[in-house]
Amino acid sequence: MLCDIWEPSDNWTGISNQARRKKLQNKLNQRAYRRRHGKKGDQASSGSGESDDMGVICTIVRDTAIKQHEAGAEAASLRGAYRNDKSILTTLLAGCKLIRCPRRQALARTRIQQVYEDYSLHAPRPKALHILVRLRVLAALAHNASCMGFPPEGLCRADYTSPYNSYGPLMPFQPRMASSALQPTPLQRTVLHHPWIDLFPFPRLRDNVLVGLAKGDLDDDELCADILEVKDEDLSDKPSLIVWGEPWDWKAWEANEDFFTKWGFLVKGCPELLEATNSWRVKRGEERLVFEV
Repeated sequence: MLCDIWEPSDNWTGISNQARRKKLQNKLNQRAYRRRHGKKGDQASSGSGESDDMGVICTIVRDTAIKQHEAGAEAASLRGAYRNDKSILTTLLAGCKLIRCPRRQALARTRIQQVYEDYSLHAPRPKALHILVRLRVLAALAHNASCMGFPPEGLCRADYTSPYNSYGPLMPFQPRMASSALQPTPLQRTVLHHPWIDLFPFPRLRDNVLVGLAKGDLDDDELCADILEVKDEDLSDKPSLIVWGEPWDWKAWEANEDFFTKWGFLVKGCPELLEATNSWRVKRGEERLVFEV
């Protein structure tokens, strides 16, 4: 039942008030029942809703932009410029599939609409930058999941087990990967884990996470929240990852200083993340991070 806790307020452990505890337990039991017995029709409906959401967002962005420029000849060129709206939005919305909590998933979709509309109107808001960064990481992991043959929509299930565990050393298929950095390590095939850990192009980091989980030294829910949670609050002083290019390329990734401070033990023996991070920092004219890996 605890796997169906989506936020701290759902946690009934430690609550002494019997009525309050019972209410939360019932809520989690209902959530678990829906998760275990979800009907195909519900899934189909969810897929349709996603398509509708995408169409609405595309329409809002395109029509608003065109109306603002209708007075001139730019209107025609704008219609051409937004032909690829759906492909861009598909990438961003795919990342939402990794969010387990429906409320947070809906929030992320709203943020995508706001950020993408601002971007399309050439009026980006600096305050929305951290939201775009998180959405980009979500989209990057969803992309890697697809490349590896993992269904992104399954990753939002807390009880979903890595296919590498299900099939052991021999898988019924060997997906063609763009990068050897995503190939599973022996530890990934032997230690039971959720597949979201498989999606980062840093083999040693993945192994360090699995070792931490096996020893009980790591809270993967906390790590997941630090990397993927989409919030309105300023995240500039929170651990974060950034993706600048192809998700499967480790050179496209960057971690901020707070990530190394809090989760530095996960990059021991993984110089690639620090190397990639400093490469991006140097390009921006920032000082290199010094951290023992």
